Amino acid sequence: MNKKLKSLDILKGIGIIMIIIVHNRHFILKNTDGYRALINYGQMGCQLFFLVSGMSLCYSWFHQLTKAPATNFFKSYIRFIIRRYLRLAPGFLIMLAVNFILNVILIDIFHYSPGFIMKRTPAAILTNIFFIHGLFPEYINNVFPGGWYIGTAFILYLLFPFLVVLFQRLYRVNRHCIYVLPPLFLAANILLLRYIAEASHGTLYLSNNSFLYYFFTNQLPCFMMGIMLYFQQQPDIGRGFAIRCPLIMTVALFAVTSLIALKLYMLPEEIPYLYAVLPSIAGLSFYWLAVSMIHVELKSFGKKNVKKAPDDKVLSLFADFLAKCGRISYGMYLTHSLVCWYGIKAVTSALTGSGYEYNDLIFYMLVLIPTIFITYVLGQCMEALLSRLNRNVQAFPFFRGG
Repeated sequence: MNKKLKSLDILKGIGIIMIIIVHNRHFILKNTDGYRALINYGQMGCQLFFLVSGMSLCYSWFHQLTKAPATNFFKSYIRFIIRRYLRLAPGFLIMLAVNFILNVILIDIFHYSPGFIMKRTPAAILTNIFFIHGLFPEYINNVFPGGWYIGTAFILYLLFPFLVVLFQRLYRVNRHCIYVLPPLFLAANILLLRYIAEASHGTLYLSNNSFLYYFFTNQLPCFMMGIMLYFQQQPDIGRGFAIRCPLIMTVALFAVTSLIALKLYMLPEEIPYLYAVLPSIAGLSFYWLAVSMIHVELKSFGKKNVKKAPDDKVLSLFADFLAKCGRISYGMYLTHSLVCWYGIKAVTSALTGSGYEYNDLIFYMLVLIPTIFITYVLGQCMEALLSRLNRNVQAFPFFRGG
């Protein structure tokens, strides 16, 4: 399977909107009891991104090997990692500087508490600049809004070439062997997190939005499911895995695993190792969503000239919008903090400061669509800037042909 699928862009679009859904409630939904807590499930958009990243990176890796073959694995590895860093770093550094400036102006000059209070020590900033903050509990998520994702993702990128070679070798032995890797690494992750928690004597513990929750091994099984899906889509017996799976079965599996993930998410956090398992269960639900969407996309290839009903046109427009969000999802991720943290905090502070009272859920629903639209526009601007910078980088001889 050489062609990159539109389904992956749609999945990324769903992921970034899920992230906006959860981050947009920070300064609105003070009470998250009952059904309001379901909004917080939007945080699992990160697991959707890890899954899609695992699959998408396979395209990049094998494309690089085809267009810019290296004499050895080490050279391919270095080229791959540098390209990943240079894809992520410019936008991240721009928004890091923006957050720094906003914090200085709002906190130091106007003595106003902004939506995001940045840790501004040299060590904190340097670990984030080099994307190693995923290894430091004190810097993983307090320098950049939602920055834990980049810190964890980049460590997974460092591991990716080794993982894809492992998948390749097992696939050559027997294509079914690759199925054991995600559950095997999940079991290893639970044991590792238990050891880290005990060795830290209570300093580190596993709960939602904790360092151990963000830790790369906790997200690794989800990432590996994306790599697994890439290999499953290889043309065995003339067709890939998704097209051979009955759609009704994959949709049912998506529904069941999603309900399980939601049920687990609503349980008390005190349950041991709940958040060591939940990311992988959520990742499994997104895996079946991806299989379902790939099935539909591949089936539709032969039906391009069929006249669409009005309902199909609406669905197609919505899918196109999600795909556009997916293509600029990194730009939206970088810029959404300006709206979700700084903007919403300013609006709610102005309302409460003026004595206005509002129903938090109604207000949340009213501002959600404008937030998505503004973030979409900002994301387009950011991606346009990053594309220009990326073209300049690709002009260097080191990257030509890749």
